[in-house]
Amino acid sequence: MPPAGDLAAFLGGFVAAEGCFGHSGNRFRFAIGLGSIDASLCDVFAATLGVGRISRSFRRKSNYDDEVTFAVQSLRQLVEVVVPFMDAHLPASHKRAQYDAWREELLAYWKDRAKRRRPCTAPGCHRPRRARGLCRSHYYDLHGR
Repeated sequence: MPPAGDLAAFLGGFVAAEGCFGHSGNRFRFAIGLGSIDASLCDVFAATLGVGRISRSFRRKSNYDDEVTFAVQSLRQLVEVVVPFMDAHLPASHKRAQYDAWREELLAYWKDRAKRRRPCTAPGCHRPRRARGLCRSHYYDLHGR
């Protein structure tokens, strides 16, 4: 492991070698898959980013190793945590070019088509919208029960 001050740069370089940025339709994913002997690196990614999950799977064939995968699939976590981290720490490489294309598609989807809870349009209200841009209580106040 690198010294603590160089951890983010190390992780960015590690993603350039082992990371995967993928999507299928409207499902986006950032993942790192490793042999179980390197599971501690997945723990470091999870602790550093503060998002994602780690899954473990047993070997599929006797000559394979057990596997560990760190993955982030939440759109909000990808946009708010993974993208800023990669923008700052992923070095220029072939993986960076793949990331840039993936990032462009992710952000376009997030901006235009992603379903997410938006707040009520009434001034000062932060509850989720239901109908006509209003939360349930503001809607009923205007339109009766």
